[in-house]
Amino acid sequence: MRFAIGCFASRPLTFSFVCAALLFASMRSTMAESAFIQQATMGAAGSSRHVTFNSMLQTSGLTVTGYRAPTHSGITLPTPETANPTTNHNFASTLEAGYFNRVTQVQSGSGNVSNVGIVKGLYNNVGVLQDGHSLTSNLLLVNTIGLSVGVLQPSGSAPVNMLIARLPNGALLIRR
Repeated sequence: MRFAIGCFASRPLTFSFVCAALLFASMRSTMAESAFIQQATMGAAGSSRHVTFNSMLQTSGLTVTGYRAPTHSGITLPTPETANPTTNHNFASTLEAGYFNRVTQVQSGSGNVSNVGIVKGLYNNVGVLQDGHSLTSNLLLVNTIGLSVGVLQPSGSAPVNMLIARLPNGALLIRR
């Protein structure tokens, strides 16, 4: 297995994950078998299914010789992002194209819409709190570093449409 370390050096989290995966893969061949007996549950077809260290490696993208993937049966429940919306019809979306940004969107009430975009951003913190009916907020940060922005919208407040951009000369443009 061969990896170019230079491409991971600028991304510490990715580099750490790759190192940990390689460490686990190298330890697999030298590990002794456990003294405990694995218990398996019997499925409807009489086949056993259990999670082992090999299945954890398989889900992380590594392969182990002699591994057979367990079969999948039953109904897969949708994740909260893909499930049908609830009756209050709130919508929050986030677009992040940068590193180490944090976005928190909290909505209470009904019919609220919140859109946050961070393009080419680094270490930004954005918080949107909406409490009421039919509130709208659109926030876009472009080329910003280390900004903390909070949007508080109580019931009956006007829509918030804001662009915050760092210009090439270093000035900060705030357009409302």
